Amino acid sequence: MPRWLRYSIVVGIAALVVVLMLSFRRDPHDIRTGTVNKPAAAFTADRLDGTGTLSLSDYAGKVVVLNFFASWCPPCKEENPALVRVWERYRTSDVVFIGIVYEDATDKARTYVSTNGVTWPTVRDDDGRIAFAYGVFGPPETYFIGPDGVIAGRHIGPVDEATLVASIDKLRAQASR
Repeated sequence: MPRWLRYSIVVGIAALVVVLMLSFRRDPHDIRTGTVNKPAAAFTADRLDGTGTLSLSDYAGKVVVLNFFASWCPPCKEENPALVRVWERYRTSDVVFIGIVYEDATDKARTYVSTNGVTWPTVRDDDGRIAFAYGVFGPPETYFIGPDGVIAGRHIGPVDEATLVASIDKLRAQASR
């Protein structure tokens, strides 16, 4: 093998290693996108339970936690107990949770909701427009919307109780100023 070819291969591998190292420095749960610090995309969608529609605008002035999930998603099942506990903590306050079914069959999503203690409003995103508007990569993803209607944060992957509480409390404190 010619010396120049060996040198090119070594340089190419070294460049690839550097690129990969730089890529892994970021926490994938906190990937920044164009939606954070921008007004939340308005939507109206059919409720999963068949009782009509839900519009994000119905919750203007409240802290909104949007959670994209699917019944086929193992990390969604992993995060669900934390969501249930935090929902129970804030459900009678100015905080609203909205579940958004991501690329899932309605009957499977309904079974997931009923067997996992999901009692917050949940809607279907049958055509994927809501997920697209928010820049969802895949479930689970959670968005934190302030009372001003601006997306204050996004969490990719299973969210834990501490992250939920800290994000919600930060938005509530900002609203009370």
